[in-house]
Amino acid sequence: MLTRIITAFFLIIAVILWLFVASYPIFTIGALFVYMLAAYEMGPLLGFKSKVPFVVVALIAATLCFYIAPPGLYIETQIPNVVKYIICSSLIYWCIAFFLVRSYPNNSSWLNNKILGSIAALFMLVPFLLSLLVLRAENYSQNVHTGAYLVLAIMALVWTCDSGAYFTGRALGKTPLIVNVSPKKTREGLLGGIVLAILCLLVCDHLGLYGSYVNTNGALMISGFACIIFSVLGDLVESMFKRKVNLKDSGKIFPGHGGMLDRIDSQLAALPVFLSLYYLISGQIF
Repeated sequence: MLTRIITAFFLIIAVILWLFVASYPIFTIGALFVYMLAAYEMGPLLGFKSKVPFVVVALIAATLCFYIAPPGLYIETQIPNVVKYIICSSLIYWCIAFFLVRSYPNNSSWLNNKILGSIAALFMLVPFLLSLLVLRAENYSQNVHTGAYLVLAIMALVWTCDSGAYFTGRALGKTPLIVNVSPKKTREGLLGGIVLAILCLLVCDHLGLYGSYVNTNGALMISGFACIIFSVLGDLVESMFKRKVNLKDSGKIFPGHGGMLDRIDSQLAALPVFLSLYYLISGQIF
């Protein structure tokens, strides 16, 4: 437990420095590091004997995205439409993923197909990377910290949902959520996590942490709620991948916390879903 607490402390410090101290180019490098490390850990979950093949695939995908729309454009002009399209494409994947998780292990043969698994993994990782960069670029030319608060506020929704679900589940949990994927998660815990995260959403909105996104408050509230719900799905999808290959953690980089994928699994769904629904509801995708 002490190791877990110490690791968490240093992780929090690192995230704060990355968000509020690093310039946008350095933030981009950090986001790429997170992305590539997650890709490195994803290989074994896809059934690859070596971690190299999917790392190469992920590197090519990120390179293509940066070539088509360099991140510098995010803060100099506006978010290119192609970036919005890529982010929104993940919404389709996460909706499909819901049914894949619900039907596991009955309909899990696709997990044995490395090509299908790699495509699914790219839909998880690439939109997440772009979402990080888009959110951090919010109003950057006017206030370099606006995007940092925005990223922190959205991540906080995931953290509060996870914490609320954990403590509520321990205290009141009786009904398994999806026993074949994650036996310890309960419906009571999920409800407790959602309630706490909604309170976090309202508090962050009151504090003005969502920048220009409050200009369409209805879209913000719906997107924030969806972000909370889909964050749970992100966790379950990673659990499904790990269960298929019989792994407890995706890696060991963080003592007491597992790997990078274990730390960002919920965020993989939360960030792109938030942006996708906001773009769609506010009409910014057309």
